[in-house]
Parts: sequence; C-alpha cells; structure tokens
Amino acid sequence: MPLITTPALRRGAALALAGATAAALLTGCTSGDKQGSSTPTGKPLAGPEKAGAGMAVLRGDTIRKALVTDSELRSYQAQEISPPNVRPKSDREECRPLADMTASGTARTPEAVDFAGRSFVSTDTPGLTTTVSLFSYEGDDARRTFTDVRKALATCGAGFTTSGNSGGSTVKYVAVKEEEAPEGGDEAVSWRMTGTAQGSSMPMLVTAVRQGRNVAVFFTLNLLDPKKTDLPEDLHGRQTAKLAKAIESAGRS
Repeated sequence: MPLITTPALRRGAALALAGATAAALLTGCTSGDKQGSSTPTGKPLAGPEKAGAGMAVLRGDTIRKALVTDSELRSYQAQEISPPNVRPKSDREECRPLADMTASGTARTPEAVDFAGRSFVSTDTPGLTTTVSLFSYEGDDARRTFTDVRKALATCGAGFTTSGNSGGSTVKYVAVKEEEAPEGGDEAVSWRMTGTAQGSSMPMLVTAVRQGRNVAVFFTLNLLDPKKTDLPEDLHGRQTAKLAKAIESAGRS
C-alpha cells in the first residue's frame, strides 16, 4: 500500500477512505466536564432492564434535540448530516456487530427505532473530526447491542472485511483492539481499528455509550495526524450529560 506522505495527500486519502467506511457519518464535512457513573466503566449492568424514567425511548424531534450543538461546546464547528440507511456486510459473521457500527441510519442488528447524527470538526486540532450518532431501541435491544459488540471484539482482533459500503467499496479492517472506555452512562465500550481501502489506510476510534435504551456512538478520525485520533473529552462529556437529561425529561412527560 502506498505511503501517504504529505498533509494534502493524507487528507485526500483519508476522505476517500472515510467515504468508503462511513460516508454517511461524514457527509458534507469540510475537513466540558465528564459525567460520573455509578456503574463500572465498560462493564454491563447485571439483571434485566426495568421500566422507569431512565428507560425512555427517544424518537423524532426528541432524539434530534438530544444531540449536542456547537454553541454548547468550545472550538468546534458542527456539520449537519442526513445519511441514508447503509449497512455494510461483514465477511465474518462473528464480526457483524462491528460492521454494524460502521453503518448509518437505523439498519443494524438489533434494528434501532430512531437515529440522529451530527459531525464536529475541531478548530483547535486540525484534522480531528468526531461524528456523534444517537440510536434508540425498544426492549432490551440496546443492551443486546453492547453484548454483541463485546463478543465481536473478543474474536475479531485479526480484523474483518466489509462490502456494500457507500459507493460499493470494500474495506478491510485490521488491528482491531478494545481500549479503556471513558466514564459515563450505564455502560460504555471503546475500540480502535484501522480501515484500508483503495490503497489508503486510516485509523479510527469508535466509542459507544449506553444510557438506558438509548446509545450514543462517537466515531473519531484525524485526517491530518492519524496518531492523534482520540475522542475529545469535552465533546464526550457534554453529549453524555445532554443525552441523560433528555432521557430524564422524556421519562417525566
């Protein structure tokens, strides 16, 4: 695979690869305090979910309004996205949950009830882009999603390949490795993987946070300096807090 040696070339190749792996997440892209949790980070809750204020399923305007905005953050430019449902297929069934995390819209297993997303470009760290996607689920499907992702991470370290991505590209994911997830929500999981397509490669960091029956997914790329592909703490913290507030408010209505 050819080396990407200049910022301009790196950016062009990264955008091409991002388009293949998650174009819907980056559509139109031109380039806080953490909230604590009473549940150990990265570990699933024990026992069945119980109905209550924290189990509200966000839909429609409610889930869209739960997205953090650039006016609530410092040093970010928000980019609105309206992705179609695109669900890549994995060549390894056991890795399907990770392939689903590169999909857009509600298409995944279990299928989400609703979806909303917004991309954020850092004005402090050139090249750093994080797309936040919110998903809502019925019943126990949010928890099942996390269970499936953890099983996939335990068996897919050697990587997997997806087809049917945006534009019909085939993407091979290598060096899939779980990382320590940030605090927040009922449970969280984070992993880093590198996608290769059309002679280019790009590392990406995916972090998912479950709050009741709703899930926030943070998809981070650094188009100019891949070694600095890290989830911004302020963006994660404020989005986690805003989602929790939206769920609490919906549960009272």
